Amino acid sequence: MPRSSEEWKEAVLSRMLPPLNLTIAEISRREGIGVQTLYNWRDKAKQRGRPVQGKKPTPEPKPSSLL
Repeated sequence: MPRSSEEWKEAVLSRMLPPLNLTIAEISRREGIGVQTLYNWRDKAKQRGRPVQGKKPTPEPKPSSLL
């Protein structure tokens, strides 16, 4: 199976954000990418700190001065 370029993955993931707000299922159908593959890409992007679509917002880190 061929690997996708990081630039293309980022372009696909950006469709999950405003103004498009596409679901993973919609992107999967339009692009022919497996749903699990899209979830994996999204999860890896989230770990790198990229804003991504999801049900739970990523908690903001607390400034050390407020702890």
